[in-house]
Amino acid sequence: MRISTLLLASALLTGFFAAPALAQTFTDPGAYNNFIIGEQRAMLKKNLRYISKAAHSDNEKKVDAKRMDLVKQTEISLAKLAKLPAFEDDKGFKDQTTEAFYQQLKVYSEDYKAVDMMAATRTASVENMERYLHAQEVAEAKLRAVNDSVDAAQQRFAKRHNMTVGEDPEGKRLSQYMKQVSEVNTYQHQIFLAQFRTEKASAMLADAMRQQNAADFEVARVQLLTDTQAALDQLANVPAFRGKDGQYRDAARTLVKTYHSMCSDQFVKLKDLLERKDKLSKADVDLYNKCISFYNTQNQKVVNAYNQAGSTFMATYVPVFND
Repeated sequence: MRISTLLLASALLTGFFAAPALAQTFTDPGAYNNFIIGEQRAMLKKNLRYISKAAHSDNEKKVDAKRMDLVKQTEISLAKLAKLPAFEDDKGFKDQTTEAFYQQLKVYSEDYKAVDMMAATRTASVENMERYLHAQEVAEAKLRAVNDSVDAAQQRFAKRHNMTVGEDPEGKRLSQYMKQVSEVNTYQHQIFLAQFRTEKASAMLADAMRQQNAADFEVARVQLLTDTQAALDQLANVPAFRGKDGQYRDAARTLVKTYHSMCSDQFVKLKDLLERKDKLSKADVDLYNKCISFYNTQNQKVVNAYNQAGSTFMATYVPVFND
């Protein structure tokens, strides 16, 4: 599971129900509207495939291939819209939608590309990860603004041509999927960033342990103690997802608590033993091995549980989209 690129596209244009007496042709405002809906729906489905791949795959090439499919679909839809005349000299709906498609293309080809490029370096630091997630949120905000402008133009078009706004089942399903993705994205970021802030010090500590470097080990231990406390403070403010499902949050909390506890117990003992590594008694060696064994066992246990909880969370709330 890649973290996270769960980007929100503009919502599906709401369908219209034209008066029954009118034929469904481009002389009919309902048919005209539905033509535009069809193009945005095609773009939306491509975007949902991109989102789904990004949420469930670590293969950056495959994720970017889905992004390029989205770019191509947007270009095709723009070309079709360019050939569409204004409806009875009513240029507002078409012009606003065309501008929206151009803005979406810019987000898909530039903002999303930047996000995917940042994915390669996002794990280098907490700051990099924050920038990576922030870039996603900026792209999402741009798309929401674009969508709002199209919605307003569409409402004006409906009013001018005496049509009633409606919503078809497929549109409702796709819209619900998008809202769910955004909800999951926001929640996941809170938990992931809290846990992620402990990873650098944890890696430093593991390296120092392998090298049996007492000084580096102590620096890492103190830093990890600080970072785990900060993470626990963050996680304390995260509620269960939708008020019910706390498994992902709790798995992160357990992982962080385990490291925090070891920083005050086993790692203190290890620090003392590493400082005396050339003068250890048999009892000291036994204690050292016991601490290492405890660390390895607990580390594997809590990391596996956290990763599994994250995968389960994504699989449960962001189902694979293959339409």
